[in-house]
Amino acid sequence: MIEKISDRISMIFTDEGFTFSNCVLVEDDTRVMIDSGAGSILETVRPSDIDLLLLSHHHLDHIKGNDYFTRARVMAHPLERTALQDPEKTTATHGWQELIGGDALNYAQELGAIQPRLFEPWRVDEDLHDNQVIDCGNTSIRVMHTPGHTAGHCSFYFPDEGFIFTGDICLTKVGPWYGDPDTDIEDTLNSINRIIELRPRILATGHVPYVIREDITQKLINYRDRIFKREKRILKHISEYPSSIHEIAEKKLIYPVHPSTFVLFWEKSMIKKHLERLEKNGMIEYAENDRYTAKTG
Repeated sequence: MIEKISDRISMIFTDEGFTFSNCVLVEDDTRVMIDSGAGSILETVRPSDIDLLLLSHHHLDHIKGNDYFTRARVMAHPLERTALQDPEKTTATHGWQELIGGDALNYAQELGAIQPRLFEPWRVDEDLHDNQVIDCGNTSIRVMHTPGHTAGHCSFYFPDEGFIFTGDICLTKVGPWYGDPDTDIEDTLNSINRIIELRPRILATGHVPYVIREDITQKLINYRDRIFKREKRILKHISEYPSSIHEIAEKKLIYPVHPSTFVLFWEKSMIKKHLERLEKNGMIEYAENDRYTAKTG
């Protein structure tokens, strides 16, 4: 589905599931696409005629259509360049050996076939920087570095329209996700707060299947506060039962179900972030047998 934001800006909504993502199209003097993971609907926007492809971050569901943009200059934040060459990073499985064991590829059938393209380098021609303005002709796009989901994650603000595309600050029921090894929870909180302070009039994300025009601030606050609720549940559990990351994950304190080993891994990767934060704040401490216990007194 394609929905107009303005005469020149459109949201391209995928209908192909969670391993794909929504994108933004700008039809101006410079034709711009933000992200490329929308799947077959990309054929309708003539990707070979796009001048500039902006990447919100390195995850496969947001870059999988990059090769269709044959003449576009590809731009990403400099912190994403190395990650775009690492299949563990693009599939969000970095750290699998520590938290699950073995090779994530052994579980690939849970998500469908793995394409050989995954293991080839992804092109980046130029860097994006915080507060950089992309001039498309009649349309301006301000780059906002919003780390937390990944280290170089960016959102894109259209000041004339009051519209922001927040990528994987996704506002879905299962978000936020902050399991990237190169970020911490504070990055995620600060990035969400930055968008709240911007007070956009229109918001769209990589995975909510519609444009959000009402109660944007409250939706962002609710989304942010899930992080605190998760941490409160984890701390309560540790206070009652000293536990390891693996034992905490069994309680499903972040995701209510684990339909695949990948979801279990992502739960563990975020639990690890919470344990690091709680330990740094002096609320828990490392005990024996890889368990954590709450500090008393």
